[in-house]
Amino acid sequence: MADIKANLENLFQYIKEKQLLNGTVLVAKKGEILYEGAFGDADMSTNRPLTSRSVFNLASVSKPITATAILLLVQEGKLSLDDYLNKWIPDLPYGGITIRHLLNHTSGLPDYLDLFEVYWDKAKIADNDDLLRYLIKYKPERLFAPNERVEYSNTGYILLALIVERITDMDFADFLQENIFKPLKMTRTQAIGVRKENIEIDDYAYGYVYDVYAGEYVLADDFEESKMVTYLDGMLGDGGIQSTVGDLYLYERALSTGALINDVLLREAYTPPKTEIDTPYKYGLGWIIEDNEEKGQIIWHSGGWPGYVTILKRFMDHEIVIIVLRNKEQDFDFDQHILHAIEQAAFDLPYEIAKERPRLEHAQVLPEDILKRHVGNYALIDHPDLIINVFLENNRLFIKMPGSMKLELHAKTENNFFIRGLTIDVDFTTEGSKELVKIIDGTEVQIAETISN
Repeated sequence: MADIKANLENLFQYIKEKQLLNGTVLVAKKGEILYEGAFGDADMSTNRPLTSRSVFNLASVSKPITATAILLLVQEGKLSLDDYLNKWIPDLPYGGITIRHLLNHTSGLPDYLDLFEVYWDKAKIADNDDLLRYLIKYKPERLFAPNERVEYSNTGYILLALIVERITDMDFADFLQENIFKPLKMTRTQAIGVRKENIEIDDYAYGYVYDVYAGEYVLADDFEESKMVTYLDGMLGDGGIQSTVGDLYLYERALSTGALINDVLLREAYTPPKTEIDTPYKYGLGWIIEDNEEKGQIIWHSGGWPGYVTILKRFMDHEIVIIVLRNKEQDFDFDQHILHAIEQAAFDLPYEIAKERPRLEHAQVLPEDILKRHVGNYALIDHPDLIINVFLENNRLFIKMPGSMKLELHAKTENNFFIRGLTIDVDFTTEGSKELVKIIDGTEVQIAETISN
């Protein structure tokens, strides 16, 4: 493996020189760590550098760990994957949903982010019990019947954390500590809302977003679009685990060696559901599942939360593991470019690497009367039953795509907008009597025409 080590050393030396990544990385093969390193700042206000032991918010890379907690209870005979949700949470106004449906995102439950955007007092910090209370009180409509299709839902993973608490009579965070983190010697890992508990973690990596108006990096707490990081900081299960690349590798090793979950349950975890409507997106019990002609079976998960992008990627047929934790926002496509280069180097394959990090876009502030011109409902021309909603809130323009949370539109010009952190442009045009919105994602363009204003 000497050649692979040399490849990785050369790649990461280049990444460091060109400042292409602000984060930590670990690459291993067949139980041997081939590269572990850190790049950039953990705290931009003091220029404190990241180290390999720096602690990051894992965002949705927390989900495999939540799923592991459930599988431990199944393994102990305290729970069945096909138990109905109402067995453990009888007050919940949704029937026919099983534990399995929550784990593989086939429950049809809507994501909770919009619910809290509408109803929650943003001066307070919400937790899992608040979500349960809101589901019972407001009864948001389910998106589809259980097992109709796969659609990612953070709500399901918070309910899984609540189920762990009801079965074990332990706080979810304490259960993880006693049954996963402590036995695996993951000494730098805990499930906790840093803001909610008002704690300081040694060598913590603070998450930074790019303020498209000021043209500088700021803490996610200080940018209007990302202030949910404060009022949703008490949520655990879908996210909220704080960890390091080294601790995540200990977790991965325990799974891969069978030290944590038995082979029968792991096979179930790595098997996608058979749904009524087939989707190209394959999700098992806590893991995204991919079959690659060149690299074999890939079992992985990524996470995104303002200021953080995380990934734990396992190439099962080659026993290769890649863990990347980032705490400074950059272009999504560029993130994928860097990750692909790391993968190629780990496989001793050729790769291309950019000479510099792309500059993030700067936004204009437009008066409300101009923004109002674009407000309305737009039907996708290729799928007229799917509606795109463009609306104003507090003099800010938002777009909501079908099945997605709302995203803010930032202005390049009066008719051209972009979505921060994603390589997506949204253009408003007029063709004859029709007002159109074009969503441009690289070479893919979706066009919708107005149906109301």
